[in-house]
Amino acid sequence: MKKGSGNKMGILDRLKRGKRTSKEECSGIVSNAKKNSMTAIEYAKTFQKNFDFSERSIGDLEEILDYYAKDLLESRPTENQVWSMSLIFGSYLGEVMLKNGLSKRGYHWGMQNTDNIPLLMADDEKYVTPIDKIYKRLVNGAEDNVVSFYQMMMEEG
Repeated sequence: MKKGSGNKMGILDRLKRGKRTSKEECSGIVSNAKKNSMTAIEYAKTFQKNFDFSERSIGDLEEILDYYAKDLLESRPTENQVWSMSLIFGSYLGEVMLKNGLSKRGYHWGMQNTDNIPLLMADDEKYVTPIDKIYKRLVNGAEDNVVSFYQMMMEEG
C-alpha cells in the first residue's frame, strides 16, 4: 500500500485490533514528532510565518502547503521527499491538535502496527492521521485543505 493512500483520512475511525504501541515505541514517536515540529517551525520562518502551536498557525501552515503543492507539479520530487515533508509538517499539525484540545480528550502519538505511520490515537481506539493528511494536501492540492480538517477534528467529540 502506498503511503498516504489509505481511506482513513478526515474521520475519526477505529483502529484495527492488534498489538498496541509500547511505551518505548511511543517515546520515540513523541521525540520524533517534537523534532519534526521544530523543523517545520524553521521552514515556516523562511516564509516569514511564525509557527507557535496556535490555531492561528494552521492558516499559515495551509499557505505554506499550498506553495509546496504547486511547486511539486514543476519540481517533481521523489516519493521519499514528499513523504519527508509530510512527516515534518504532519508532526507540527499533530502537535497543534494535541496542544489545543486533543490531548485533553485522551489522544497521544502512537503507531498502528499495520501501516508504521505515526498517528494520534485515543484509548477508545479512535485515531487521527495528521501526517497522511499533509501528504494528501501536498499531492491532491486544495481539496485536502488542512484548515477544514483541523476544524472538523477539533469539533469531533
